[in-house]
Amino acid sequence: MQRWVLLGLAMAIPLVAVAAFFFLFAPPEPPGVATTPGGAAKPAGLPPDHPPIGGEAPGAQGADRPHPQIGTTGRTVRVPDGVRGKWRAVRLQVEVKGGGSPPQTVTVNLGGEAAAPGGALRLRAGEFLPALQVKDNEITSASNEPSNPAALVTIWDGDKQVFPGWLFGKFPDMQPFEHPVYRVTLLEGVPTKER
Repeated sequence: MQRWVLLGLAMAIPLVAVAAFFFLFAPPEPPGVATTPGGAAKPAGLPPDHPPIGGEAPGAQGADRPHPQIGTTGRTVRVPDGVRGKWRAVRLQVEVKGGGSPPQTVTVNLGGEAAAPGGALRLRAGEFLPALQVKDNEITSASNEPSNPAALVTIWDGDKQVFPGWLFGKFPDMQPFEHPVYRVTLLEGVPTKER
């Protein structure tokens, strides 16, 4: 019996020492952010196989193919036959940072443009993918169900293009649109035939 107790202690002491080291010396992660093995930040709530936001860590396999939200990524966008023609527009929310006025909803036809309330911004909707996924070297949709809705949007402030990229309906804080006055987010896709 004494032999088993000593064996248990011999195994437990190193495990406790390792746990104590990481507890005391490992830097805490910011709230709501996880990291990948390469050290790239990944907001909490994303699937485990989701690419890091902002691209892969330097030297990682696939480093030349960042997350699809990063403007032009070199990946082909493919709208599957089961999705093509099923969505006619996207609804975007435009709000003035810091309040002052309530957020406004703008409906933009796919392939079309619309002015944001106040006329300062011009919005163009390219593609809408109801279930965006990155597969090999293409951006596509896993199905026609809006499980991960995303829209390829271009935004101009006057004559200057200030944003070309993807807006994500379920993860509005992941979109990189930066503007000192306005915030633009994707609310939803508008089906060709209302459900």
